Amino acid sequence: MILKRKIYEELLKWKNEYAPEYALFIKGARRVGKTTIAEEFGKREYKSYVTISFQSTNDTIRDLFVNSLLDLDYFFNVIQMQYGVRLYQNESLIILDEIQLFPLARQALKTLIKDGRFDYIETGSLAGIKKKTEKTEILIPSEEYAVEMFPLTFEEFLWAMGDDITIPIMKEHYDKIKPLNNLNKDVMRKFREYMCVGGMPQAVVKYAETKDFEKVDFAKKEILELYRNDIKNQEEENQIYVGNILENIPSELSGQKNSSKVNTFKLSHINKSARYREYKSPLNWLSEAMIVNVARNVTDPSPALTLNMDEEKFKCYMMDTGLLINLSFGDGSFMDNDLYKAILTDKLHVNEGMFVENIIAQCLKSNGHKLIFYIEYSENGRPNIEIDFLIRKDKKIIPIEAKSGKTYTIKALTKFKTKFSNKVGLQYVLHEGDIRREGETVYLPYYMAAII
Repeated sequence: MILKRKIYEELLKWKNEYAPEYALFIKGARRVGKTTIAEEFGKREYKSYVTISFQSTNDTIRDLFVNSLLDLDYFFNVIQMQYGVRLYQNESLIILDEIQLFPLARQALKTLIKDGRFDYIETGSLAGIKKKTEKTEILIPSEEYAVEMFPLTFEEFLWAMGDDITIPIMKEHYDKIKPLNNLNKDVMRKFREYMCVGGMPQAVVKYAETKDFEKVDFAKKEILELYRNDIKNQEEENQIYVGNILENIPSELSGQKNSSKVNTFKLSHINKSARYREYKSPLNWLSEAMIVNVARNVTDPSPALTLNMDEEKFKCYMMDTGLLINLSFGDGSFMDNDLYKAILTDKLHVNEGMFVENIIAQCLKSNGHKLIFYIEYSENGRPNIEIDFLIRKDKKIIPIEAKSGKTYTIKALTKFKTKFSNKVGLQYVLHEGDIRREGETVYLPYYMAAII
């Protein structure tokens, strides 16, 4: 099953406007679909293509990138013979897959791009297997056009289910701030399915083909195990810290959403003596590997958003909510997972704040928003104002609050609006109910995060 992905348009833009002077670098977590989209692009847009996977290629190919760059005729002849593919000047694509496993190939791109015969796509993730003691200094080519690839969006998930109608209807109602009425329940059910299945291609394909949650569950567990193995192959001093952050995401999100305490990641919950300086590099590794989405605290909100950051106060979300569900339930069977049972019996009431907040973060991130939040403390040290997300729209700040359950208040939004009235536009409350507007506050169903 070939999944339709929005990133394909980015690839076309690169080919038409930047190739062959620039290589395309597709960044993304492992198993997010980078190789699949690159090869599909090669099949459809080129006369021929070759995929060189540095996870499985032989020493002959690796040696080419080190010792044969002075004779590119020989270089390309060996590639053609090794892979049995004819390369055509200006009409062929060479895909360098999992390039982080062989950094010298990335360095060689400067020479290959200057040669100009072919186009190049790199795929990579920092979550690839690395030798713990290997530290290779390379010259990163400046001739790169980088794009990020995320798990399937809600719209892409619906495409996989054969649904290309729901999102246009959502956009129409969002633009007009018009209630969906009876449609709201149907779209919410689809969004809950997306939340539980997630956006990893293997899980989506299994669900589209079988509607079997046990097979979906198995696919997601296999991906999580792959990530854990990648973490174990990091440098000794990093792997424990990286693993600690990953495994503690569910408890941090669930514990904080069910309490009055401020919703940030507490390193002290991992270890009472833990310090941010020890975890800064491991946290960055998880973020750059695109396994997690890290939200940062802004101390003085402005339309620039990234100014005045307090990096030691952060939230940590899984980049895919389907994986978060599996991470939360550990080794338990899908049959023991109440969330899956609720979907199968159509009795799901989304009051699990951690999953709601995570899926909203996932949607905002894939839509190009930086994950920014705001916290202000009172004199007694307790949070006085806490806003889940801040985005920018028309030179104004839009504060967003995620509200799970049917009973909630918007006191924090009111205080925030009063304090920063000259900077704030509309206020969004993402909830389980329908669309409505009360003054400057717009209430939206959770699934509208997919189009904000």
